[in-house]
Amino acid sequence: MVKKIIAAGKMRRYFSWLNLLEPFKIPLAFIQSLIIVASINPDAVLGKGSYGSIWPVLAAWVLRKKIVLHESDAVPGLANKFLSKFTNHVALAFEETGKLFPKENTHVVGNPVRLKYIGLTKDEAETILAIKVNRKIVFISGGSQGAQRINNIILRALPGLLESYFIIWSVGSSNHQDLRSKTAGKNNLLISALFSEKELAAAYTLCDLAVGRAGAGTIFELAAFGKPSILIPLERKGGDQPHNAKIYADTGAAIILEESGLTAQKLFETLNKTLSDSNLLAAMSQKAKEFAKIDAGEELAKILLNLANS
Repeated sequence: MVKKIIAAGKMRRYFSWLNLLEPFKIPLAFIQSLIIVASINPDAVLGKGSYGSIWPVLAAWVLRKKIVLHESDAVPGLANKFLSKFTNHVALAFEETGKLFPKENTHVVGNPVRLKYIGLTKDEAETILAIKVNRKIVFISGGSQGAQRINNIILRALPGLLESYFIIWSVGSSNHQDLRSKTAGKNNLLISALFSEKELAAAYTLCDLAVGRAGAGTIFELAAFGKPSILIPLERKGGDQPHNAKIYADTGAAIILEESGLTAQKLFETLNKTLSDSNLLAAMSQKAKEFAKIDAGEELAKILLNLANS
């Protein structure tokens, strides 16, 4: 795979002196993009949003290449809103996003997920994680960098949780060592900074309930594995996670807990209430499976290939 890097910069939605430098990167980023697209000479170009995608997509438009945008979130980002005027096709993860784009040449495909390890057996998953568990399992993840506030709440709730459940906890890379030292010697706990693709699939396979953020990738992974979940969306101005979480929770597949005001006691009580209701867990699992779009990657590839060959 050939990787090319452009000086795209970043436009922050808050005051920063660095924003004064970003406009000077625009001509360079656009020229770099023109050179790269012209040298590769693709039949079609896929844009995934973010500020960095603007210049390659615009370069493709100038060079009259066919363009597909994919919007992962329920609320489109500024880049995809702008770029939709220059594209041949827009592919969406969430059906509700369709009202924000022209109906013509817009289709809902879902969000591609890694399929390699979907379908692991319980024994295979236990072997991968080197655990053998005879109690309900909760998988908790705060993202690759970890979510310090969530991790602190989990840490306070942990003594009560470990009395009844086995906890698989992906704490992120930022405070992994600190949390590992604070939980050293505790039973019924598997803690890691980050899990590999195989380990992540094993954790999803084994868990009875998952707790995590509400990024589009996380939501569609939960759905692909058919797992009931408690979502704690990242709260920030202009953020996509609260919208993603609401759409998913409205199907019945998940429960939302708002980060502001969340306490260890509230999290503990919600986990206990959910895990003690087998009918609720089964219903949430079914709704997750109904929401899933396992073939999203294949559908997106078909759109690209059909456009490239047209």
